[in-house]
Amino acid sequence: MLYKMLLAVWIFPAFFLLQNVLVSGWHFGYQPRSSSKSVSRRSFLVQVPATVAVATSMTMPSPAHSLTTDQARDQWKRSMGVIDAMLADWPTLEKKGGDAIRVELGTQGTVSPLFQIDKALRLLRDEAADLVEFTEQSEEFALTLSRADSMAYSANFAGGSGKPTPPAVYIEKSKKEVIELQRIAKSLSELL
Repeated sequence: MLYKMLLAVWIFPAFFLLQNVLVSGWHFGYQPRSSSKSVSRRSFLVQVPATVAVATSMTMPSPAHSLTTDQARDQWKRSMGVIDAMLADWPTLEKKGGDAIRVELGTQGTVSPLFQIDKALRLLRDEAADLVEFTEQSEEFALTLSRADSMAYSANFAGGSGKPTPPAVYIEKSKKEVIELQRIAKSLSELL
């Protein structure tokens, strides 16, 4: 409702005023040589970007989908299940490589419940028994998730000329971070 009023009162009059100014030649000190109503190349090249700028400013972004507390709690429970499943089936993930680990971590693609888990944790912060401890643990969780992702990502590019570090080394480092991630996740769950 508000944006319709804004369009009617401000944007449409401004658009037509700008269009009239540009077509009639009152822009940037440029005066056309003839008084005809035809549009020269120069005025066209000035008019089109201005019109596009005004037209694109009229589009309103759609509101983001907000998460409810119940959805955040469900996402957290599913995330803990993914972490446990990753460690239980690590040999299979290890064979698939770093990208498979990153998919499970939610840092590549959007199918894992760990995808955008930080938003769920921010929402669950209000439910925590100890706000300060939960916030600190949430930040540690995010950092550990990032380290696990970095090691899995590095495994994709390990090897090469010289004395390369084999991908298995980075995958093992990623596993250590996922084990730490599991520990922090259990600690966070106890605070809820």
